[in-house]
Amino acid sequence: MTVQTTTRKSAEVSSETKKPAPATKTYSPEYLAEREALIERVLKEGEQRIRRSTDRLLAMGIIDKQGNRLKKELPADMLPGADRDFGG
Repeated sequence: MTVQTTTRKSAEVSSETKKPAPATKTYSPEYLAEREALIERVLKEGEQRIRRSTDRLLAMGIIDKQGNRLKKELPADMLPGADRDFGG
């Protein structure tokens, strides 16, 4: 049994790999309006979550109104030299 190998010329390879440019998609105005409304809603909900988190951190005294961290102490297991096991 003999094994035959074939090699392609570089011109053949490059002509086979050329692909047509992708067609420009057009979307309906309804789809675009719905998509815009969805993006707007997601951004609004994200902003509300951030505000709630900020208010909570302010109330706990962890940050000030400018967002600077006030409490800098670490939990006992994060202190240098602490005996900790990460289960790994």
